[in-house]
Amino acid sequence: MSSLITSLDIGSSQIKGIVATQKKDGTLSVVTAFKHPSAGFKRGILVDVESATAALRELVLDLKRVSKHATENVWVNINSDHVWSRQSQGMVAVARADQEIQQDDLDRVVEAARAGKMQQNRMVLHNMVREYFVDGVGDIADPLGMSGNRLEANTLIVEVFGPHLSIVTKTLDRVGFGVGGVIFNPLASARTVLTKRQKDLGVLLIDFGSDTTSFVIYEEGKVLITKSIPLGSGYITNDIVAGFRIPFDVAEKLKVAYGFASSKEIGRKELVRLSEIDPKNTTEISKRFLAEIIEVRLEEILDLVNNELKTLGRNLQLPGGVVIVGGGVKLPGMTEFVRQELKLPAQVGFPNLSDIEITNPAHQELLDDPEFVTAVGLLMWGNADERKVPNNFLEIVHQVLKNLFP
Repeated sequence: MSSLITSLDIGSSQIKGIVATQKKDGTLSVVTAFKHPSAGFKRGILVDVESATAALRELVLDLKRVSKHATENVWVNINSDHVWSRQSQGMVAVARADQEIQQDDLDRVVEAARAGKMQQNRMVLHNMVREYFVDGVGDIADPLGMSGNRLEANTLIVEVFGPHLSIVTKTLDRVGFGVGGVIFNPLASARTVLTKRQKDLGVLLIDFGSDTTSFVIYEEGKVLITKSIPLGSGYITNDIVAGFRIPFDVAEKLKVAYGFASSKEIGRKELVRLSEIDPKNTTEISKRFLAEIIEVRLEEILDLVNNELKTLGRNLQLPGGVVIVGGGVKLPGMTEFVRQELKLPAQVGFPNLSDIEITNPAHQELLDDPEFVTAVGLLMWGNADERKVPNNFLEIVHQVLKNLFP
C-alpha cells in the first residue's frame, strides 16, 4: 500500500483534491492540492461517461507527474439524492463462556444490523454504530471488555443506488485510479469541520454544492440522519441567466461579485453596470432584483432541508446550531440568511488543518476554505480508516452488483 493518500471531491464543474503523505506519527503532509475541471456529472450522478473519462484521464496524467503513486489510494465522495439513510438494529449472543465481550462480538452485531432486508439495487455505503446495548442497557460507546449475555447495536445505514456507484467506480478504475473508499459527501465534510462538543450538543451541517445540497445531523454525539437534495448554488446562477437573459458565465460572475442572500439588505435604487463584468453589455440592472432572485432559490433549498427535518417527527434540539460549508456559503449575507430561515445559530465551517502539515503557502490558502471541506474530510477519513477498508474495494463492489443483477 502506498504511503500516499489522494482525495477527490468530484463535483459537476470542478474536482477538488489533495495528495498527501502519511507520516509515521499518523499525521499528513500535503504534497499538492488542486482544482481540476470536471465533466459528465450532474446532481452528483455520472450521466456522461465519455466526458467524465476524458476529464479524469487528464487529472490522472497531472497526478502522475506529481508521483507515480498518487493515483493508487484514492478516496472519493458520492453525493446525490439517490443516497438514503436509515437506522437499524442488530443483536447477537456473546460468544465467550465467561461472557466477556470481544472484538468478534462487535463485528458480528454490526453485521447483524446490516443484514436487514434492503430494497432492490441498493448497496450499503456506510454502517455506522450509533450506540451499543449490553443486556438491554444502552448508550454504550464501546462495550469491549464488558460482560454480558446479549449484545445489541443501533446503527445508521447509508445506502446508495448500486448502478450509480458501480458506474463511478468502474470509470475511476478504467482511467487508472485505485479507489480506497467512497464516502457520502456530508459525512466527509463533518469529519473535518464538526467538533465532538458540537456533535454532543446537537448540530446540523449543510454543504452547499453547485448541483446538490447535502446535510447531516448529529444529536448526543450520534448521527441521526444524512441526506442530499438535488438543488444547489448552480441553480441560482441558472435563475440569474433567465432573469436577466445573460450568458451563464456572466451570470456566475455577477452572482459572485454583486450577489447577496437577502434582498431586504439592498437598496431599491442600487444598480450594477454589466459592462464591469462583460464589456460587450452596457445594460444596467437592479442589484435588489438580483438579490431577490437569489433569495427565492435559497428559500426553496432551505425549505427542503426543513421539510426533511420535520419528517423525523419530533422537535429537534440543536444547541450547536448550523454549520454551513461548500462553495455556496461564500455568498455575502449567507450566514445571517440561514440563521433567520432555520431559526438556529449559524456559522461558516472551515477545515480543521491542525493535523495536516502544509509547507506551501499557496496550498494553505487553497485548503483553508469552506469550499475544500469535503476534500480535506476525505483525506482525514482515508488516513484514519483505510486499514479497515479492504484493498480490493472495486472487486467487492462489482461482485455485490453481480449478485444483485445475476
